[in-house]
Amino acid sequence: MTFELQRARRGYSEAAPPERAAFGMLTGFSLSIAISRAINYVRERRRTAPRLRGLARGIYHSPGTERARVHHFLPGIGLAFATGVGAIVLRDDGREAWLSPPFGAGIGLTSDELALLLKLDNPYWGSERTSLIQAGAAAAASVALGIRFLTREQSRPNERSQDG
Repeated sequence: MTFELQRARRGYSEAAPPERAAFGMLTGFSLSIAISRAINYVRERRRTAPRLRGLARGIYHSPGTERARVHHFLPGIGLAFATGVGAIVLRDDGREAWLSPPFGAGIGLTSDELALLLKLDNPYWGSERTSLIQAGAAAAASVALGIRFLTREQSRPNERSQDG
């Protein structure tokens, strides 16, 4: 294991439980969207005539009369997610490290399908940019926390020189 990885692991273990939970949720969120979009992209490209199928799908989902309606499940999903985030972030028993990545992945997979849940026109390809922006923002925040873990040791005063 390299020195930087060891330093990052120490920084992670010394981080406050909410920081570790946020790191896990953000990482799970961004990876779930990235992986699901990559799988969908590969599957679509392996089908016969993918561009023709995309054009047909675009025509089928062209702007129509149906508009987005917010059903009661959307506030319910938001309330459940907010409650889950609170419950995981407020833990201090070490389980946040195990609970936060799958929870973040669940949020990511759900938010990746919000356009479908809202019954927007062309739910699969019209929302791709939004999903990738969400995944990128979560990945950037996850990387920022990872850098914070890595540099945590450098930002503390040298305890050994004070002891000797």
